[in-house]
Amino acid sequence: MTATGRAPEEVVADLAERLATYVERYEAARDTRAIFAYLYLELTRTLATSLAIGEPGFGDAQWVADLAERLAGEYFTATDAMDTWRDETGTFVPLTSADDIPGEVPEPWREVFWAISDGRSYVLEDALFSMMAHISYDLPVALRRMSRSTDVAAHLADFHRMNDVLGGAIDVVQGELSDRYCWWLASLDQLLARDDELLSNYGVRVARGMAWYNFQRLLNPDTVTDAERSIRTSTGSFIRQVREPENWLLSAGLRTARTFVPERRRWPPPGTRP
Repeated sequence: MTATGRAPEEVVADLAERLATYVERYEAARDTRAIFAYLYLELTRTLATSLAIGEPGFGDAQWVADLAERLAGEYFTATDAMDTWRDETGTFVPLTSADDIPGEVPEPWREVFWAISDGRSYVLEDALFSMMAHISYDLPVALRRMSRSTDVAAHLADFHRMNDVLGGAIDVVQGELSDRYCWWLASLDQLLARDDELLSNYGVRVARGMAWYNFQRLLNPDTVTDAERSIRTSTGSFIRQVREPENWLLSAGLRTARTFVPERRRWPPPGTRP
């Protein structure tokens, strides 16, 4: 049981319920943030089920739930700050640049919100860009916060077990994204074939492994500055890599495709529960 008296699986299931309210709100507003919120919801449900059935056998299920809760908190803080700003200013799309978004929103998420709010993002990009920010930035930040009160390094085995659960679920979740938002997601995979590895079992494991590495660098006085810069800027670099690859021919082709190929996004009927 956690300090609040709830079982670890209940803590994670409660996170899933909260995420579901974000999905519903964003879908009702036709907000492209719904795509990642739904992906995050389904992965969180998978983790809750894993904890409930005890497979894999986590060494410290309470720590797993604590990490899930702290990590979700980073996401909620970023996306809520975006909502607060929009509510106060009445500003919606289009944004001219990430700099239009106030500093209360962490830089990686400013890059994401700008990139998926320009009216020309694909469903796959909505998922990829947000997932990049969440893993490469939110995860090492959450781990560093946890390290102030617990020996995080002692839980490396459970961290890898979480990778097993989340990585193993990603293919199924990508199929669910396609069913819910874009029947042509497979064809869009081809358009972004160079960059969609993150939405794979291997990609999740590699990205989370890099997040753990950067978390360790954040704790080292000799590397903390470089680590902070890396996690702050990697999402924007990834987005630019996708949108403007160095190969000029590929870059021109993608710009043309983005101009003439519709986004092909669809939304569930009103009242559809996530």
